[in-house]
Amino acid sequence: MTDTSSSNVPEVLSLTYEFQVPFYDLDGIQMVWHGNYVKYMEDARERFGAKFGFEYLHIFNSGYVAPVVDMHLQYRNSARISDRLSITITYIPARSAKMVFKYLITRPSDGAVIVEAETTQLFVSRSGVFETSNPEFYAEWKKRWNIASAKKH
Repeated sequence: MTDTSSSNVPEVLSLTYEFQVPFYDLDGIQMVWHGNYVKYMEDARERFGAKFGFEYLHIFNSGYVAPVVDMHLQYRNSARISDRLSITITYIPARSAKMVFKYLITRPSDGAVIVEAETTQLFVSRSGVFETSNPEFYAEWKKRWNIASAKKH
């Protein structure tokens, strides 16, 4: 079990890692195809879940799925073959039964911002009913990480 005493709980739940753009992510004009940034965001979301104990399987085993219902991406620059990129995913607290994440993809070699994005996921029971209040497992996770609900989201 992870120690989440106040001295060990991060102020913001965030994760950053680097990866190299693979050849198969390029489009015909030798740039990363725009849809692959969504894949990079999903990879970050899975790593976030692994680090902070909120994997998709945990959500599923708690009786829910968490589909993406809103996604905004702003493309700032292009990435190319062999670029080393950095992605940061940050959890944005919300009062309601949803998960909001912000993403920042940059190229550390020159500091270029490649993509800024945000996703929202709702909780849906496996029988297909949208959850309007925080499911018990989600409320427990928020408590574990000392997450206060935000006013904006």
